[in-house]
Amino acid sequence: MCKSENVKRVLVPVQFNKESEELLRYAGQLAGTLGAELVLLLASHTKELTFTQQSRNIQLLRTFGERLLMQHKTANVAFECVVRPGNLSDCIISVIQDYSVDMVLMETCPLHQEEEHVDPDHAAAIMEKVACPVMVVPCTARFQNLDNLVFATDFTDQEEHVLFQIVSFAEQVGAKLTLVQVYGQAERQQLSNYKAAMLQTEKLLQGHNVAFKLLEEEDVLEGISDFAEAATADMLILATQDNFLMKRLFSSNYIKTMAYHTQYPLLTFRQLKKKPCSGCCENCGKNKSIEQESNPQIIEISL
Repeated sequence: MCKSENVKRVLVPVQFNKESEELLRYAGQLAGTLGAELVLLLASHTKELTFTQQSRNIQLLRTFGERLLMQHKTANVAFECVVRPGNLSDCIISVIQDYSVDMVLMETCPLHQEEEHVDPDHAAAIMEKVACPVMVVPCTARFQNLDNLVFATDFTDQEEHVLFQIVSFAEQVGAKLTLVQVYGQAERQQLSNYKAAMLQTEKLLQGHNVAFKLLEEEDVLEGISDFAEAATADMLILATQDNFLMKRLFSSNYIKTMAYHTQYPLLTFRQLKKKPCSGCCENCGKNKSIEQESNPQIIEISL
């Protein structure tokens, strides 16, 4: 989706461990559904790689991939093996460019609230670095047909080309797509604007297998998760401009609740936002302060 409408190549960062085995099993079935190829990436976590080390790791990675894909009758899924020095965050952008990757698939783990900094190789950090969509799969998730997808959006603040990318993905997997906007009680005065924007989106997507919904909930993120669960969605889709929502959704607090989004895949797209996301004001405020410090000419006037 970086360069094409359909997902043709999926990048899967792996290590030789149990978590990567589960992820690769999922990746094989997903690639079979998409009709896509896999690119398996092993980051060596060393500063340099000799030719011999690289060749040996590529062979180990190929054997690893063949064994796991064979086990789940996905041996026909084509894959390439890439080994790069350094950490995942150091090399992932260049690999995406070199191999024309359309999507990144990762497993995710809880982010503890007490941690000040996110691991640079965590899915939440990678999502903010790359332009391609990032799909994260909880360790406990098992692949199931993607028949029903829920896209949590703001009808008054969405980029048209990103919207069509999401519709294209739903059509590629043969799924019904539901666009839902969950808003808080304080936003009731904006309801007429939301309805008007939703009607415009309906016209724009006429002819596609898409449903639309407005829903008021006290906590927007919990409302999204509850709606996805009630709709028996197979995947939740978000389109954000940073990783703030990802960090909150996979914080240790949410993991303990066993909310819907901690048990099912989450697909994130990057999009520019005209206004801060719900619950993201503090994060956007910090970014704005940084911008003002680096650009002292910018002056805000409140009326």
